[in-house]
Amino acid sequence: ANTMWAYATLSVRPSTELLGRVERRAGVLMDGFNPQDLANTMWAYATLGVLPSTELLGRVERRAGVLMDGFNPQDLANTMWAYATLSVRPSTELLG
Repeated sequence: ANTMWAYATLSVRPSTELLGRVERRAGVLMDGFNPQDLANTMWAYATLGVLPSTELLGRVERRAGVLMDGFNPQDLANTMWAYATLSVRPSTELLG
């Protein structure tokens, strides 16, 4: 989450190879992500104009479904903004 956030904050798009490595690592660590980590990850992808892989989106949505009660308004707004910006419809699991 922090790696992608840093790239987006600097307006630097990582190489395709690095994006793939970051996505794989995020998948491994996803069970430890909190709502802010999920929101920051999605915000970063949207800010960079990069569509996450289907696998990463699925993992984000499953984790968000587990943590939804812990999302604060900013986490929720950033996550939904990211989906809208990326023109991705959230799953019914994420929308509730």
